[in-house]
Amino acid sequence: MRLNHIQLTNFRNFASIDATFDINKNVNLFFGNNAQGKTNFLDAIALLSLAKSFRSPKYNTLIKWGEDFTRIVGDAKYEGNDLKLEFFASIAPIAKKNLRKNGVDVGVKDFIGQMNTVLFHPEDMNMLYLSPSLRRKYVDTILSQTDPAYFDSIVNYNRLIKQRNKLLVLIHDGQAKIDELTVWDDKVAMYGIYINNKRNQLVDFFNTVLPENYNKISQTGDKITMKYVQSLTLNDDTKEAYLKGLQSALNNDLRYGQSTKGVHRDDIKFDYNGHDISEFGSRGEMRTIVIALKLSEIAYIEKETGRKPILLLDDVFSELDNSRQKFLIETISNFQSFVTTTHYDFDLGNASVFEIEAGRVL
Repeated sequence: MRLNHIQLTNFRNFASIDATFDINKNVNLFFGNNAQGKTNFLDAIALLSLAKSFRSPKYNTLIKWGEDFTRIVGDAKYEGNDLKLEFFASIAPIAKKNLRKNGVDVGVKDFIGQMNTVLFHPEDMNMLYLSPSLRRKYVDTILSQTDPAYFDSIVNYNRLIKQRNKLLVLIHDGQAKIDELTVWDDKVAMYGIYINNKRNQLVDFFNTVLPENYNKISQTGDKITMKYVQSLTLNDDTKEAYLKGLQSALNNDLRYGQSTKGVHRDDIKFDYNGHDISEFGSRGEMRTIVIALKLSEIAYIEKETGRKPILLLDDVFSELDNSRQKFLIETISNFQSFVTTTHYDFDLGNASVFEIEAGRVL
């Protein structure tokens, strides 16, 4: 998979950009001072992959100040097949979002993952020690890119949990009967067990490649593994087992007026030499783990889709020492990569170089 051309209109601080990428060069470097638009460029590519920004959940923030709409159009190619992706958002005359694939309007399910990406970002380390929601989001993003059924399941599951929570409050207040939960719980269990099983499969795969990837970088012999921590006790991987787990949590659910257990409350833990990385890992070790995770993510996407993902690296080299810089540079040279930096003081080999200044490509 390669992105050959991208056109931005009224996107953040870019008024109009039309950029073509050299098919003979894998690495594309965007350099310039802070707040010039480098990260915005990566965000535009991510939008063509995930239909959402990695910087802001609000679409109106994507539109250049003083304008009514934004449009991103990308031309990609995979095994000789052309792929045109378009993201459009407006605030006037009406607020809307529109996605197109090869000139045809499509929903998010049929748009996401058409062009797979892996994002390296300085804030990735937060995932290792902050809220479990960040780790669930990380796993969900990978699975949604590679499995349309997973994306459909997570969307429907989250919608059902909100409706179930409203019903729990009504039951608690005597305005609804407990039997009314049956139909909701059956649907929650159907989607929940699919999400549970796919997450477990991803973690199992990561554990086959993550330790080796970590030691390629660290050269220490330390052991790093992932563990999927379920909030429900499941006897097996069936819908019936998930439904039984939901029912066992019902008393607490009614007491608190919310679904206290399920895949929306699960966690992913990282074990470092027998200890939780969030409690014992240094910043250097965490940086190494994040790079190893991203390499594992690349391998998973290649296995599931048969395509090489496009790599997006946002100012990550400044966080790395020379040995880790060298390792990452060697890795990304095998993929089409887009790299941002404020200081171009490392050798990226045969790279295309773009200077960004005040929303313009010089």
